[in-house]
Amino acid sequence: MPVNLSGMTKTERLNYSFGIDALRMIETDIHDRLWDMRGCPPEWHEIAQDTDRRDAKRMRVTLSLDADVVRFFKALGPGYQPRMNRVLRAFMHMRLAKVVQGPDVNDYVLRPEEVERAYARRREEWGDTEAGL
Repeated sequence: MPVNLSGMTKTERLNYSFGIDALRMIETDIHDRLWDMRGCPPEWHEIAQDTDRRDAKRMRVTLSLDADVVRFFKALGPGYQPRMNRVLRAFMHMRLAKVVQGPDVNDYVLRPEEVERAYARRREEWGDTEAGL
């Protein structure tokens, strides 16, 4: 879905730019890990072969989140933890479906020089997108 920046308020554009920065930071982290591994983590193959995309198995983890993120989800009412999990699940599936941009994991094995050239290791920073708007 194309984004109409001109129809956004200044605050909406700022939040949009932070969202893009966050996605780029995630993609950079994924890229670096895939580059170091020279391919796809074996667990991703298991996820791709799983016919039930709603993994009912739960795993308790200790997780530190930014306070504003927790406030945002808690403000939506009860069930904020499963809601946060669905956001992470959506990102996972969109990345595996290549909707969230980045090189294919096979590229790390078959065309590593192209991946390194196109995705040179550079840390994305908050405000990078805003500067380009």
